[in-house]
Amino acid sequence: MDRKKFIQSGLLAVGGFYFLNSPLIKAIEPKIREKYDRKEIEVPIIIIGSGYGGAVSALRLCEAGKKVIMLEMGLNWGKSEIPYSNLLKPGKSAAWLRKKTIAPFMNLFSLTPFTGALDRMEFENINIWMGRGVGGGSLVNGGMAVTPKESYFKEVFPQLDSEKFYTVYFPLARKELKVNVINEEFLKTCPFYKFTRIGEEEAHKAGFKTMRVPNVYDFNYMEREYKNEVPRSAFNTEVIYGNNHGKNSIDKTYLQKALDTGNLEILDLHHADHIRMNDDKTYSLNVNQIDTSGNMVTGKIFHCKKLILAAGTMGTLQLLLRSNAVNNFPLHENVGKNWGNNGNFMTGRNFVNTLHGGTGSQQSTIPVAGVDNWDDPEHPFFTEIAPLPMGMDVATALYLQINRVEKKGSVSYANNKLVVNWDESNTKKMKENADYFIKKMNKANGGTRAHLLFNNGFGANICYHPLGGCVLNEATNEFGKLKQHENLFVLDGSLIPGTIGVNPFVTITAIAEYCIENLIIQNEFSNI
Repeated sequence: MDRKKFIQSGLLAVGGFYFLNSPLIKAIEPKIREKYDRKEIEVPIIIIGSGYGGAVSALRLCEAGKKVIMLEMGLNWGKSEIPYSNLLKPGKSAAWLRKKTIAPFMNLFSLTPFTGALDRMEFENINIWMGRGVGGGSLVNGGMAVTPKESYFKEVFPQLDSEKFYTVYFPLARKELKVNVINEEFLKTCPFYKFTRIGEEEAHKAGFKTMRVPNVYDFNYMEREYKNEVPRSAFNTEVIYGNNHGKNSIDKTYLQKALDTGNLEILDLHHADHIRMNDDKTYSLNVNQIDTSGNMVTGKIFHCKKLILAAGTMGTLQLLLRSNAVNNFPLHENVGKNWGNNGNFMTGRNFVNTLHGGTGSQQSTIPVAGVDNWDDPEHPFFTEIAPLPMGMDVATALYLQINRVEKKGSVSYANNKLVVNWDESNTKKMKENADYFIKKMNKANGGTRAHLLFNNGFGANICYHPLGGCVLNEATNEFGKLKQHENLFVLDGSLIPGTIGVNPFVTITAIAEYCIENLIIQNEFSNI
């Protein structure tokens, strides 16, 4: 397609930005040229994805007076008024266009396909879970807001000013995300946290040290829900399909502040299929608007001067690599490289604390503790003491271990699909660490490997934290501008080279704050 013809055919005014749902845009809509059933729409800045990186970018650009369109393939849950599902009674909102639930456990429930909150990408040796909706992964994670150890951050990002990150960007991220810590007296007595107390006691007995883990769930709200003063969420098995109450997901923090400026428009159920770079270094996006059954409603072509990819690690890589295959989209050789699972390795133990009542029949879905073994030179890891809210006491301890990623993988595109180059050799050391941890815990406390949850007690193929593929200062410049491009920026987890040692969203947020601040300072958006 010829870009000049687009401009000559009644485009939507680059100089005077129009919101797509405003009275003005509706008045001129008949003038929008239809070609191949695709409306052509021109806007100055587009952000693809509404997770952490996209939300940070949107807020800071909007505060700087820039008009921004954000495209999100999932549903705007706040506007939809459709409730999130809990684990034990999942409804249509649970899974993304599936006929069956797809949580790591308890997938016994049939569904009517719907654009639900939780999605899973399935590859040969790894399954990757992602959030769908305005707020991205913040909708479906456990809210563990962990800042990485400064020594490991320096190791992962030697080129960054770690002192500034730990005095400016990490504190800023925690403040905006509304990070808080559970009250210790409440933790000591609340029956919903028996699994945490047992987990910590057994870890100490085995010679491990534990740490209190901050969270974005509002613990003041939690204490009120325990007293039945407000609707229950953490105590109603809500988390991986979304929390209806209590949790400060991104849609309630960064995105709400951006919307309050009046400069942000979020278009949900808009799936960006591929991108074309125009002769003038701007971009045209092929976008499919879908309904809640996944059917295409209409096709659109968005033209923008500046494009921010914040679709999450896998979404951003899918867009870039597919665009390269479809449109010969220019890509640096490092795109797709230095990818990892953040050392995610699931494991567990059965017959835990059986002489003293197991791990609790009622469990909060919000984790607040972890085992910190990061300083062990032979077996460095952080392990989340995770809930397993089955509605009954199953005397089982569940752990999400986060390790170093000693052997990175890569992501490519072939036969019209994404390919993750990842196998047992990538997780060999992770498995050794998990084996060491479980054996030491069982020796000190009793119990067996969780064969009922995992094959041989190990869940090597479960990934919640995909990272890398567009690594900062490798595939991008030092502030996230994609190499070989003048107007395209990557601001999400793909900037992190495969590992950060803890749950990554605080780090993603801090890096996005750092990047967008410097991009604005460098006048990357000054002419918009």
